[in-house]
Parts: sequence; structure tokens; C-alpha cells
Amino acid sequence: MKKISLLIPVYNTAAYINRCVMSLARQSIGISELEIVLINDASTDNSLDYLYAWEKEFPDSICVINLDENVKQGAARNLALQYTTGEYIAYLDSDDWLVPQALEYLYTVAKQSDAEIVAYLSKDVSVEEQQQKGEAIILENDIDSGLEDEYLTIRNTADRLMLFFGGKSQRGCWDKLYKRGFVIEHNLRYAEGVFDEESLFTIPALMHVKKYYLMNKYLHRYSDNPMGTCSNLSQKMEHLHDNELTWMQVYDVFRREGSLKKEPELTEALFVHNYFNRSLIYAHVAGMHYDADGIRHLQKTVKRLFPRYRDNPVLINMRSFPYMERLLNMKIDDGDTESFYKLLSEWEKVVGSEV
Repeated sequence: MKKISLLIPVYNTAAYINRCVMSLARQSIGISELEIVLINDASTDNSLDYLYAWEKEFPDSICVINLDENVKQGAARNLALQYTTGEYIAYLDSDDWLVPQALEYLYTVAKQSDAEIVAYLSKDVSVEEQQQKGEAIILENDIDSGLEDEYLTIRNTADRLMLFFGGKSQRGCWDKLYKRGFVIEHNLRYAEGVFDEESLFTIPALMHVKKYYLMNKYLHRYSDNPMGTCSNLSQKMEHLHDNELTWMQVYDVFRREGSLKKEPELTEALFVHNYFNRSLIYAHVAGMHYDADGIRHLQKTVKRLFPRYRDNPVLINMRSFPYMERLLNMKIDDGDTESFYKLLSEWEKVVGSEV
């Protein structure tokens, strides 16, 4: 059995994929200990040629899955999971990379702590820095954050609230190592056919985790690439409602697994905050606006599912709550959303660190 399986969806990243895979081939843990699943999501550039070249070089460690139809990252990751056999699983975007000792550090601490999830830190790297340093940038090993690692044992709702709202976790999937058995046991899957797919995987994962290790080291490098898939998709109005769709699926998981009854304040706060806040703010930041009908739909859904949200102490204690409450109850006239977005702009300055 391989120690770690890496799942990497690839769509039109021929300019970056070699750097990504090379950072894995040069891991101090040894590529022989890795299982790298590369999913070509119907790329229209020559990404597939590079993937096959890597598979040919490391046939015992690299597997290429070629899709004829673009299914987006969520479905690609779900498909790739079927091919994994590693003891642990990690996800990586094809334009990002890991520092040379990342996987050795992660595997060692995962085994020592028996954590189901080991989280780590990421650094943004500008396009200018990437161009200046070229592929040699993957050899840099600047990982110090000045913070001590933390081990969390989740015993009750208070512990889980700290995990979600105490700055211990992010909603992304690519800054964590997961025990494969944990992923399979809880049937963790990504939302499919949408841009904002990760919450359906990571939020239930964080609801189930009992042993969580936060490695406060910068092991991941995020490519600040304005032409990346995420940046492009977020600008398209067809993806305006993707966060809503994903969070309605998260709500269904909460309901099906009993979390709504077992931890009502936490699940309510997670839903209201992420469904309402993130849908509006992330769209606004990307230059997309909800029309009056869209805003009213968000408001009505929150009030229908959680009519007593105003009594939730988790929400009330958020700095952004006064703005959230006003926006949830503001009357929106057809064709007139100016006052709503004026308040939203003020709210963004407060809510940023809470999203």
C-alpha cells in the first residue's frame, strides 16, 4: 500500500502541470511511496501529453485518467477517489505545488497523532515571482510561520465550534491530508457540476473528525494565477448560484446524518453564514450581482429553514451579525438593489475574516 494518494484534476494547465508533478516527484518521502492520480478533465491544450509523459516515467506511482467530456473539479475528484489505494489522501490543484518535505512531514505527524485530518498552511505566490524564479521555485523550503502546531481532540460541540470558528480550519480541500478510511467511512464527496464544490466534502469532514492536527507550517504554495480555472469561472454569471446549490446539498447531509438535531446551533450558524454570506460576498467580489428576485430567494430560504436564526448565540457573536440581520430583513423592490449593495459593501469590510 502506498503511503499517500494525491488526486489532481487537470484542465488546460499545460503551463503549470510539470511544476506541480515535479514537486511531488522530488518529495523527500520518495515518489515510490506515492500514488498520484492525474485526471485530465477534457483539456483543450496539450496538458494530456505532459500527463502521459509523467506516467511513462513513473508507471508505478502515476496513473492518468483521461475524460472525453469536461465534468469540472468536483466530479473529477469523485471519480479519482475510486482509483486510490493509499493510506492517506491529499488533493492538489494542477497549478499549485508542495514544498520538498511536505508529504514526509504530514505522513509522520499523521501516523504519530493518529489524526483523521492533518491541516497545513498555504502561501500565495504571485505570477511575477513565479516567472522570476521559474521551476526552481519548487525547491524553496520556507515553511516557518512562527506558530506552534496544534492537536485538537473533538469531544463535544464546544470543541467543534472552536474548530470551525476559532481559526483552526479553512473550507478548502487542498490544505489537508485525510485518512483514506475516514473519507470512505463517511462517504465524503464533492458537489458536481458547480464551481464551488469543496464545501460538500470539507464541511461534513469537519463535522465528523475527532482527531485533528493543525501543522502551522507553510507546506503548500498557491499559484496566484488570474487566468486559472477558478478565476475564470467565478466571472461567469452562469455560476452565480453555485454556492447556494452546494450549501443546499450540505444542508441535506446535515439533515440526513442528524447533525441538525444533534448540533443545531452549529449547523444553523454554518448554513446561514455560508449560504447567505458567501453567496453574496463572493459574487460581489467577482463583479456579479444578484437581482431582486435572487436576493429575496436567499432571504426566504434562510427564514424558511431557520426561522429562529436571530436567537442563535453563534451567529449573534459574529462581528458581522448586525449587517447580516439587516440584509436578511431588508425589503428589496424589483429592479432596485442599490441600497442593498451599498450596505453589503460596508458589510464586506467586517465579514471578510469570517467567510
